[in-house]
Amino acid sequence: MAKTKPRFGRDDWIEFGSTLLARHGAEAMTLERLTAAAKKTRGSFYHHFEDMDAYLGALGEHWLALEIDGKIAEIDKLTVSGRRREALARHAANIDPGFERELRRLAATAPVIAAIVARSDDKRIAFLVRIFRSELGLAATEALARARVQHCFFVGAQMVFPDADPRFRLNLQKTMGATLWRK
Repeated sequence: MAKTKPRFGRDDWIEFGSTLLARHGAEAMTLERLTAAAKKTRGSFYHHFEDMDAYLGALGEHWLALEIDGKIAEIDKLTVSGRRREALARHAANIDPGFERELRRLAATAPVIAAIVARSDDKRIAFLVRIFRSELGLAATEALARARVQHCFFVGAQMVFPDADPRFRLNLQKTMGATLWRK
């Protein structure tokens, strides 16, 4: 008896789209390009998603849950002073800059993605504020100012050095950190 091929499900569409976005850019996030690249029909797509906005929302929410909420929770478990900072720098150095860069480009034309990116920025900055306050004892306003600079640096480095390897990005994080993480 021959095995049947597993159905291309909702999670497969999201994983496929994530890879397509990272490799081929925001322009690849059209129904036509997505279905052609996946070698699937529009019907297969519409079986799982009402429309392209629903798909993009699902893709963005998946990223937010995994790469933002999940990583913050993971790093937050490290309560020893300095350990969260080190883990955060390592994580930032190993993020796929292509995906996030293209997600931010897509946000310029897709309001559903713009809202998700804004939420991710808020969550990252709030997490940095908590670390600055707990590890350095900074006042809220100073912690917020430093968190914003740190986050702007992180996003900007993805744009300026898109093909940098993780070691280079980690060294950038450490260099920036040497300034921002002083009392």
